Amino acid sequence: MPTWFLPPDFTFAADGPIQLGTVIAHPKKPTQVLATLGSPGSGITLPRTGTLTEPNHAHNRSQAKSNGFSIWAQILAIFSASVDTEVGSSAAHSYSAVDHEVRTFAEPLTAEAALKIAALPAVQQHIDTGSFGKRPVYIVSGVRIAKASFTVKKETGENHKIELSGSGPPVPGPVAVELGASAAHSRENMLTDSYNTAPEIVFAYRVHVVRPKRVGIETEVYESKSGFMTGPGRDVELAPVVVEGTKQELDLDFEEEHEYEVTVIDDDNICISF
Repeated sequence: MPTWFLPPDFTFAADGPIQLGTVIAHPKKPTQVLATLGSPGSGITLPRTGTLTEPNHAHNRSQAKSNGFSIWAQILAIFSASVDTEVGSSAAHSYSAVDHEVRTFAEPLTAEAALKIAALPAVQQHIDTGSFGKRPVYIVSGVRIAKASFTVKKETGENHKIELSGSGPPVPGPVAVELGASAAHSRENMLTDSYNTAPEIVFAYRVHVVRPKRVGIETEVYESKSGFMTGPGRDVELAPVVVEGTKQELDLDFEEEHEYEVTVIDDDNICISF
């Protein structure tokens, strides 16, 4: 499923670091640029670019968490009491409607291009810093540009609720009556912030991953029989693959922590924010 990544904030201009062909260390670090492809002197030819406009994009993300527990206690074998506690939080982000210009590679990025990318000095240095083997690198292969300013609204809230109830022994009389009492306390806080972005900023981006082939589980990927990420004086040859940067690929990158939120945009796209 096509996966889009939200930048850390909406301040990246369309002509800034997040552009087609930018090689980055990880999707959550779009400013950690390892190389800019297609620039003079890079020696790497990028696929042609396809562009389309999608009007009136409006998005809403919300999340709620709640934790509750009950405590029952018997005091001096005479009185019994119970305490119900609930603690919750909520967060919601909304983005007003705006036209998106979607720029993507119209053709696959080949493994031959991946070999040249991996040979770039800064990229090779990053690849070799892995604790679990060769690190992957990520190439920006799609960008959504908001053509006009839009409103970003963030709401965060928390609530606390405590309810205490108790009972005592029956009171003597014609009809026995059990003593009882209850008390409740609740508190809720809500904070709202909003601002308008500048026009022509990056709303989201897609990536492709360049990494070694995982033996025995790879299907339908672009690969090459040439040596990959081997460096001078090394005998090991690994087949390179170029794959779509999906949630699954993100989870298999053991060099990074996997703390993120997933939002389903529609039947064909999901969005990830860190």
